[in-house]
Amino acid sequence: MHSIASVRSSSGAADYFANDNYYTADEHAEAGVWGGEGARALGLEGQVERDQFEAILNGRLPAGEMVGQVEGRRLGLDLTFSMPKSASILALVSGDKRILDAHLAAVKSTMTQLVEKQFAESRNYDRSRSGEPQKTGNLVYALFAHDTSRALDPQGHIHAVVANLTRDPKGTWKALWNGEIWKNNTTIGQFYHAAFRAQLQKLGYETEAAGKHGSFEIKGVPSEVIKEFSQRREDILTKVEELGIASPQGQDRVTVNTRDPKLAVEDRPALVQTWQDRSAALGFDGKALIAEARARAEVQARPTFRETATAALGEVSTRIGAALRTPSPLAVSGTAALFLPADTIKAQHATASAIRHLSEREAAFSPQAILSAALGFQIKGLEGAAVVERIGELIREGHLIPGKSERLDGHFDLVTTPAALAMEQQILDRIDAGAGKGRAFMPPEQAMARLQDAARELGQTRAGVDTWQLNEGQLAAGVAILSGTDRFLNVQGVAGAGKSTLLGAVDKVLGDEGVKLVGLAFQNKMVADLRGGGGQGMSAEQMREAGIEAYTIAKFLSTYGGAAAAGSGERFEAAKAALANTVIITDESSMVSSRDMLRLTALAEQLDLAKAPFMGDRQQLSAIEQGKMFAVSQAAGQATVRMDENIRQKNSALLLAVAGLSNEGHASLALELLAAHGRVIEAGPDHLARAAELWLSLSPDKREATAIFTAGRDDRAEINARVQTGLLKEGTLTGPGLTLTTLQSANATREELRFASTYRVGQVFDARMDVRELGLKRGEYEVREIRKDGKVVLEAGGRRKVIDPNRIDPDHRFDRIGLYEQRELKIHDGETVFWRDKDGPRDIAKSTYAIVLEARPEGMRVELADKRQLVLAPGDPMLRRLDLGYALNAHMAQGMTKPEAIEVISSAQRNLATQRTQNVLNTRATDDMMVVTNNLEGLKQQLDRTPGNKTSALEVTGRLEVEPRHHNPIDARQLPELKMSPELKAKLDAVLGKAPDPPVRQLPVPEKSLGLDL
Repeated sequence: MHSIASVRSSSGAADYFANDNYYTADEHAEAGVWGGEGARALGLEGQVERDQFEAILNGRLPAGEMVGQVEGRRLGLDLTFSMPKSASILALVSGDKRILDAHLAAVKSTMTQLVEKQFAESRNYDRSRSGEPQKTGNLVYALFAHDTSRALDPQGHIHAVVANLTRDPKGTWKALWNGEIWKNNTTIGQFYHAAFRAQLQKLGYETEAAGKHGSFEIKGVPSEVIKEFSQRREDILTKVEELGIASPQGQDRVTVNTRDPKLAVEDRPALVQTWQDRSAALGFDGKALIAEARARAEVQARPTFRETATAALGEVSTRIGAALRTPSPLAVSGTAALFLPADTIKAQHATASAIRHLSEREAAFSPQAILSAALGFQIKGLEGAAVVERIGELIREGHLIPGKSERLDGHFDLVTTPAALAMEQQILDRIDAGAGKGRAFMPPEQAMARLQDAARELGQTRAGVDTWQLNEGQLAAGVAILSGTDRFLNVQGVAGAGKSTLLGAVDKVLGDEGVKLVGLAFQNKMVADLRGGGGQGMSAEQMREAGIEAYTIAKFLSTYGGAAAAGSGERFEAAKAALANTVIITDESSMVSSRDMLRLTALAEQLDLAKAPFMGDRQQLSAIEQGKMFAVSQAAGQATVRMDENIRQKNSALLLAVAGLSNEGHASLALELLAAHGRVIEAGPDHLARAAELWLSLSPDKREATAIFTAGRDDRAEINARVQTGLLKEGTLTGPGLTLTTLQSANATREELRFASTYRVGQVFDARMDVRELGLKRGEYEVREIRKDGKVVLEAGGRRKVIDPNRIDPDHRFDRIGLYEQRELKIHDGETVFWRDKDGPRDIAKSTYAIVLEARPEGMRVELADKRQLVLAPGDPMLRRLDLGYALNAHMAQGMTKPEAIEVISSAQRNLATQRTQNVLNTRATDDMMVVTNNLEGLKQQLDRTPGNKTSALEVTGRLEVEPRHHNPIDARQLPELKMSPELKAKLDAVLGKAPDPPVRQLPVPEKSLGLDL
């Protein structure tokens, strides 16, 4: 385990660290030693003296020079490296002192090779008064080894106390700029775990994974013994359960807040004897385990002929395995692999896997992320230094492309791959090649008139009014589709711009011309919306009549992609004929990955489609997989029309203003405006319970009109459970209930599935099609065992199958495999549920909602939105794909509209609480909304510093500016008076660029600039 904290008091730190070393100097001579290139430059070596240590923390160098003496000066950082509990027990209770030396070696390696070389920085003020970071490569730190937890349990840990000092490239001592150390806390922990794991393996111990970020335990130490000596951890968990805290951040706060002053150990031999007695009471003294490890280590040091032969076979096996791999520029393969050491091969392939893993979801990533991912696979014998070296080789060889750097020291934060760069450029080239290749269906003047006529007819059909009119933005987009000559077009529309109304009008005009409009979206919920308002209360046929014909992108590409790629032949001609008179429009294009965008543009070009526009809002959520090409295309200056008027929230001045501010990235202002109107509930750690209570307090009609939206799926699951409990209590849900074992995605990338460390006993391995390289037929398999040789044991139908996940083809073009956690879920009569997967024969799309009419052991009867009733018998696979449907997370909510909404978002959600997430959640409701959070000020800070943008290879390398700074709004629309404090009014006026006291108060809606007018 690794943690980081600020040093608060120099004298207190000196007393605490220097006086609480474990053992005495003759027992462990290196307790309290100086480290770091900076320390050596200052002549600080050997044992740490109290007064000297305190002076260094205060910025006083040995020669008397004072460094960084400013008000509020920070003293330094405490990086704490804690042994796994099993290692502490064997070292401190059972007496294997070799482990203490191994631990110290691992910490020294981490501090020297990673923290100091990679993360040490100062500030350079040559070009900026505020300064900019500059790499220094040196630190001044002291290592202090301690042996007890605050509950006086055995807990070997080393504090690396880093002083706020470093020497810049010119030789000047400056304050340490520690942002990189804080930011890479997880990577530091993984590097340390890998180093310590390797050291223990040299001592003869076997280890096993025990959680995230490379954490592990030594095999053979019973779990009950580990629990016995984890009293501090048990106290924390008890407090967490008492407070109902679920988030890791909340648990960290409990850890800090429940600390007792560390107890003094007056009689250490007596304490050790107490530990040994407690261990003996559980039947464990560790002696046999230590003896086995020593014997194993002796064999490793002086192997017999058999051991030598076995090791040689292992080395040869590694080389042969690498030689047989599919050729890749990222790692050695073929005959070259036969001449490399196994450790080099491991580092190369771990690094390659890390890059593939990260590339699945981002076009660019940091070298530290590569290191973290590679170590996260927990490959035996792999250490961080070898991965760092390999990353450097790949950069020098051009297999990783550095991002553009504007720093004086040339340091770059991100790298990308030639493949990502080529894919983005290929998409842009295809879109450019489509200029002038589209079909104009009618002159612009005719298109304008016919679109307005179609809109009036739709108004009469859908709303019983004949006054529907398309606004300027809708009309411009419709004319561009009907009259433009480009095959591809970007329709950039803010949330609530009326894209569905526009599509209905375009569909009618095209239909009258004998042309079919087909909509595409990346998920089934969005497809249902395209087909007609989400399909509430409609049959499939009625949905198609009310909306447009629509499919998922995956379905469309599987139907036509192969035929289009063939370029000729019967299938090609049939596909071309089927789409000859068709306009394909892709909705919510911000969520379309680069891979799908490339395939769609290629298909449109190959089959010579009349038109293939992309529609969406580049300011909302981006693709889950790599890419943000909808924004990149706009940034490249490709054909774009804008729909900037929010008509969804036109009846609410408050929501219209909030939507405008959210779309522009003014997260704090949007929240302040909501808070000023009593639309924010700050509920502390109980905010999830408060959100559920708020919804449950509504009348049945209000509940139907009010959605619960969350930033992430964990919050959604907890709120669903709380709502279900409340509905049971009030009697809305009835019956004995039916307990189901359902499946929830483990969220593993394709590359992660190739490593045994990803799997856990009890998970379900879902082969969506035959996996030939594993010898697996299509079906579900339960994970029964993860073997130490990296193999995984699966079981289906009572038969077991051993697979080597490393043999999974990393380049297969289909997502053939899924990994799921099994979760128990009890369903009652009256429950609202939805499906996580599709069922083609029964016409159940993924994300289809249903009401449970009866839930009995003999089967479940449900009613779908189209009023169809289905009976799901025991064993029906769709019972395993169910989930409660009371709350939705942001990705499920995008594109949805509800009269009212409860938005649940937390300041602790570092990766989920982003400006893009807030923009989606703030723009779903038409009439009213309420934000429920744990901490309003913390949330404002979190959102302001976290845009939530995806990366682009073209952007990172400096070839395009895709996310420009926000500009002041223009053409702001007049709104009724809104309740504001003078301070809030002044902030809003500053955003608008207005005079201090304008005669008419105006607030922005998303307009043509604001970071969108490129």
